Amino acid sequence: MNKLEKDDIIQKLIEKGVNSPCPRCGNDAFTLVDGYFNQTIQDSVSGFLVGGTGIPSIVTACTNCGFLSQYALGALGLLPDQLWK
Repeated sequence: MNKLEKDDIIQKLIEKGVNSPCPRCGNDAFTLVDGYFNQTIQDSVSGFLVGGTGIPSIVTACTNCGFLSQYALGALGLLPDQLWK
């Protein structure tokens, strides 16, 4: 993830009002995890699916306790419409 991507993500989070303190410890400072996540969607819990449908996301981490918050890229307007809607 380059600086331009990070700046764009941070701006989108600010625009969406993502500014509450950490729900676990109350700390006000977070860091953007350097990379993208893809949460796999499965239709059963009886096995582990590799590949398939997923939700591309970014993650922020509380700088005090490490609590992780996930944000779907599509909801932030950071995916092409055909991948989100």
